[in-house]
Amino acid sequence: MDAMKLLILSDSHGEQEFMQLAVRRERPDAVIHLGDHCADADRLAEEFCGLPVLSVRGNCDLWGPPRAETLLRTFEGVRIFGTHGHRYGVKQGLLRFSLAAQEQQAQVALFGHTHIPYCRQEGGLWLLNPGACGGRAPSCGIVTVDGGKAVCCVKDLLLEETL
Repeated sequence: MDAMKLLILSDSHGEQEFMQLAVRRERPDAVIHLGDHCADADRLAEEFCGLPVLSVRGNCDLWGPPRAETLLRTFEGVRIFGTHGHRYGVKQGLLRFSLAAQEQQAQVALFGHTHIPYCRQEGGLWLLNPGACGGRAPSCGIVTVDGGKAVCCVKDLLLEETL
């Protein structure tokens, strides 16, 4: 079986262009949007019919349909925990967020909110912030799942480079 590719987006703030570019370029099996204008995730799902698009609510998502603040899903044997990050104080540090992901027995922990790309594996847990897909330095995250293991990276959408 081929590896599964997840496209991770966050903080689009109403800008669709780079989200669509990321989907066309990466050809993911699914998309996870980590909030701050999750209505953009709904539009992306409409634009790319049949592509599964999951999303969580961010601190700027005050209107629209109710949406969960966290996501916990298993893809090909890899448990993924995702949230926008504001409720876990990610701008002050990642300890609370990491502990929450570990409590959920996640192998991958996804967050946004800071607009700063971040990708590190610490003690068997991948921590990934895709940065902001809207704005001056648009980026996205990629989680590749294969054989019950995950590999994560962040890509610059202007340069087609892995950060």
